[in-house]
Amino acid sequence: MLPFIALAVLGIVLLYAGLTKNNRLLVPIAVAGLLVTLGFTLKAWDSNVSYYNRMALIDNFSIAFNAVAIVSTILILLLAVFYYKNVKEHVAEVYALMLFSVFGGFLMTGYTNLVLLFIGIETLSIPLYVLAGSKKSSLRSNEASFKYFLMGAFSSAILLMGIALIYGAVGSFHLAAIPILIKNTYGFILGTPGVYPGILHIGIILVLVGFAFKVAAVPFHFWTPDVYEGSPTIVTIFMATVVKTLGFAAFYRFFVTFGPIDTIWKDILWVIIVLTLIVGNLAALNQKGTKRMLAYSSISHSGFMLIAIIAINKLSAGSLLFYSMAYSFATIAAFGVLISIKNYLQQSDNLAIFNGLAKKNPLLALIMTIALLSMAGIPITAGFFAKYYIFVNAVSQGYVWLTLIGIVAALIGVYYYFRIIVAMYFKEDDSTLPKVEVQPLFMATLLFATFMTLAMGLFPGWFIDLL
Repeated sequence: MLPFIALAVLGIVLLYAGLTKNNRLLVPIAVAGLLVTLGFTLKAWDSNVSYYNRMALIDNFSIAFNAVAIVSTILILLLAVFYYKNVKEHVAEVYALMLFSVFGGFLMTGYTNLVLLFIGIETLSIPLYVLAGSKKSSLRSNEASFKYFLMGAFSSAILLMGIALIYGAVGSFHLAAIPILIKNTYGFILGTPGVYPGILHIGIILVLVGFAFKVAAVPFHFWTPDVYEGSPTIVTIFMATVVKTLGFAAFYRFFVTFGPIDTIWKDILWVIIVLTLIVGNLAALNQKGTKRMLAYSSISHSGFMLIAIIAINKLSAGSLLFYSMAYSFATIAAFGVLISIKNYLQQSDNLAIFNGLAKKNPLLALIMTIALLSMAGIPITAGFFAKYYIFVNAVSQGYVWLTLIGIVAALIGVYYYFRIIVAMYFKEDDSTLPKVEVQPLFMATLLFATFMTLAMGLFPGWFIDLL
């Protein structure tokens, strides 16, 4: 329980630290607290301890995903020092809300009771509604917050209805008890053919819809481009990495229990994955804004991660964790470069801002190139092995056609990622624009994310065996 306590206390401490009006104290306090939380988290490795009458479980699965979320949050906060350097008010509240959202994510990764799952999702989501609209002077930020809130409220209601129907079918919220109750009530052992009650099918499908919204899967993705584009960029990074990582961990834990009920829900999930891969990549092709392009890219990556869930076996958890890590580091690096260019040049996020970046700042161009190559799945980067492990796992479970569709989708993604690379190295920039310079701490953060992207690509065996 120490990680939960440390995280909650840290959020409150940040709120009080904000009263000092000294924003320089905020990130050091937050990073120090998160490092302590990370230490408590890793110390619990191999413990497998349950809390709250078996509602929460601290096992290696939850610890690994929580650790990825903590490290990603630390990197985002280090980037935020530069992003909020000219902002004087309400910075402490932004950081505290991020930490409270991570706290909700911790509940999601370790839940063994469907009630705690819902509490975790709401605890994670409500701060995000506020964070999306935290740039109060921006109409787009206000629109993003309002749209996210409305869509989030509907998805939460659908999820809750699904949980209620599952309870009505089996009479328990505990994941461990559900297979036993299904056997005792209906006479079926999970994983064997049987006519399960319709109310159970509907409940699982409704929960699937709720999760699909949270991870931005098609056709429940409509909020994503507008929210990602309208939110402050630092909040967009948080949603695209930390929130997605924690959401998929919860998604996986749910379907570990219900996956053996091999009925219509798997066919629905198969269709969702195909639509997510195709729509996400094709829509990204036509985007002229970088944030919007990366938003559709994020949708497509959700499709790849969903493949690990539909092809559940003993290797799925490790491949999903590896993909989450690879995607998080690459996304933080890519958005970090975008922040540095956009804020320094005081321009929009149109793809043209990358023209000639290799001349203005070769190191930034190299970082962006490695991040984009990883997202595209090019060898020697983490993204290549992330997709490789997902595909190998899917083929082993018989999802050959799904794997082929995923490979085609990945090839489509190469095109729009390389548009930025071509702009940086082969297009002429506006000679009147100044050379892009970056603060040392900001650059060190980007270099660390880039180093991890390459390290995971060069030594994937060190990371894939974590689970």
